[in-house]
Amino acid sequence: MHNDSKKSSNLALRRLQTFRDSMFSLSFDLGGLLAGGILESFTKLALRQPWCIALYPIVLTGRGALNGIEAARISTGLHLGTIKPSFRRNTIYYYSIVASMVTLSLFMSVLMGFLSCLLTRSGFDELPLILSTAISSQTIAVMLIIPLTSFVGHESFRRGLDPDAVIYPITSTVADIWATSSYVISLNLAFNELGAILLQLISIATVLFTLIVVILFYREKEFRNTLRESSLTIASVTLVSSISGFALSSAREVIESTPGILTIYPAIIDTIGDCAAIFGSISTTRLFIGSMRPFFSELRSCYGEIAQIWGAGLFYFLIYGSLGFAVGGKFYAFAIPLLVYGVIFPIVITFAFSLAILTFRRELNPDNFIIPFETTLTDTTSTLMLAALLLTLH
Repeated sequence: MHNDSKKSSNLALRRLQTFRDSMFSLSFDLGGLLAGGILESFTKLALRQPWCIALYPIVLTGRGALNGIEAARISTGLHLGTIKPSFRRNTIYYYSIVASMVTLSLFMSVLMGFLSCLLTRSGFDELPLILSTAISSQTIAVMLIIPLTSFVGHESFRRGLDPDAVIYPITSTVADIWATSSYVISLNLAFNELGAILLQLISIATVLFTLIVVILFYREKEFRNTLRESSLTIASVTLVSSISGFALSSAREVIESTPGILTIYPAIIDTIGDCAAIFGSISTTRLFIGSMRPFFSELRSCYGEIAQIWGAGLFYFLIYGSLGFAVGGKFYAFAIPLLVYGVIFPIVITFAFSLAILTFRRELNPDNFIIPFETTLTDTTSTLMLAALLLTLH
């Protein structure tokens, strides 16, 4: 009788593993409040030139998309055994992925700079400064985020946690904090003479280093495949995320008069994106190991996991809403995060699952597409809805 009770208890724990792992990993999204706090502390700097505030959402979304590709590839690779949970003496497959992340980072940075310039109709004479700021911001971020993502994947796998439910939620929050910090650092350097020269030197060094990486790895099949499949993804993500920059700048006056909104903004988009990323990674792993068929009807078999992820996310959105109310003193500051979550969550969950099925059917690697595209969809729709609600309810 005692053994039967113990087995039932263990079975119940296994059934709730997704909720438990999601609650743990989404707790790191509270760190997004720190990213928002940093941004709010440097509001005047971020608003100094039109391209400054337009660049920020693109930085967050682009950084999240690139981090998402790495996180998804590592989590699936650990499950399949194509990646070892170690930095040293790992597989060429792993090193090719890391090299492709470095290369895609430069590609994304250049796109960010051009889009910010075009979006804000900045003069051609400002383009070199905008490009060097974008490239330097991403370079500073990459130096921490790429090795951190690998470290979290290795440690979670060693400790018996599910990398699909842990890697991206944890690293995406750190990425938001560090990307925001590197963005502020780069902006500070951009507006003084010596700092601008330093940004140019960092940009030149980044280009040279990336060229060396390409020369060393261009013969590796996985490096070429990742670049081929992910380049269009990164370009699309960066282009669409510029809409977020436009929306955020359009609601600038309302945001300035609503204390606390900038503080919870990164946490809001981060948590919804992480919920979809968890489900997308779970779906991808099941497709690869053969426990789920590539049919849309298989979504019904995932309702349990979806409900657990939704419950974990709701807990943190109640915290964000409470913080918004406490700081702003207005009820709509509490209601807006919950409304955004209620509307956007089912959309991005369905999108992540559908994209996993479609890419898998076409013999593409879903890990190169799901998190980048769902992160972009999440960030853009959440930002648009947030701006619309602020303009309507303010």
